[in-house]
This record gives sequence, structure tokens and C-alpha cells, in this order.
Amino acid sequence: MSNSENSAVVDEEDYSVARTVHVRAPRERVWAAITTAEGIAGWFAETAQLDGLRVGASGWLRWEDFGDYAFVVTAVVDGLLFEYRWAKDPGVDVGADNATSVRFVLMDAPDGTIVTVVESGFESLAEDDEAKRELLRGNGEGWNHELDELVRMLESSEPPGEPRL
Repeated sequence: MSNSENSAVVDEEDYSVARTVHVRAPRERVWAAITTAEGIAGWFAETAQLDGLRVGASGWLRWEDFGDYAFVVTAVVDGLLFEYRWAKDPGVDVGADNATSVRFVLMDAPDGTIVTVVESGFESLAEDDEAKRELLRGNGEGWNHELDELVRMLESSEPPGEPRL
């Protein structure tokens, strides 16, 4: 398995969390895993829905134990960058004071793909500072777990949507 042992960096002054992992899979496979409902459901949410791969497209991420989290796509550069804003609470639409921004940047590596994820915007949440920092730290732990899942999925299985042989 690739080096996914590095942990997310939580910046409580900048209200952001970032993590970079190396995946031994081509960028096209990583792109499909982060930008398709089927791919996302393979490593992140239990199920997902996305109504298109364009700015303004919307969708939801569902975890049986936590509910449905709405998101709206805010940036797409095919194969390189995918960004969305997602609601911090289940069952609500994305708003100015209840969502953070998640940005995925992909870069080719000699034996795979470098994936950097930055989640930001915690300072805009309608919460007190301690609640914002608690959510920030929790999401940092979440990205540690979820990106490890992404690496495991892509390095141990066929591309999303392809049948097992």
C-alpha cells in the first residue's frame, strides 16, 4: 500500500484541514473515485448521488448512522481539480453559514497519483469558536480515515464501475 501514514494537518488559525496521500493508481481512476456517485460510495459515503459534473451540480452523501449531507459542486477542472461545499448537518441545504468547502487536487506521480484534499471555511460557520475548532479537529480525523479508505480501494480493486473478473 502507498504511503498514507501521514496525518491530516489541522490549522486552527486558518480554520482548515489538509492531507496529501500517494495512490498507486492512474489519475483517471482516482478522478472517477472522487467525482462519480459509485466511486464516492466505494470509499467515502455509504451511498451518494450527484446530478452532474459541473459547477452548480448538487448531490448528497449518505451515511446510515448519520443521515444525508447535501453538497454543491463549486469547481471542476477535468482530471485535476474537484471542489464542493457541503452542509455540516444532515438534512439541510448548503448555505453560507452551514457549509465548508472541500477541494481535491490530483497530480501525476511516476507510479500513481498524488491526491491533496483541503477542507476550509470553518470560520464562516454559525458556531462559536470552540464548536468550529471541534468540528475542524473531527473532520481532520475523518479525512485520515476516509483517505486511507480511498487508497485501499484504489490499490486493492478494479476501477469503480468495472466488473470483477
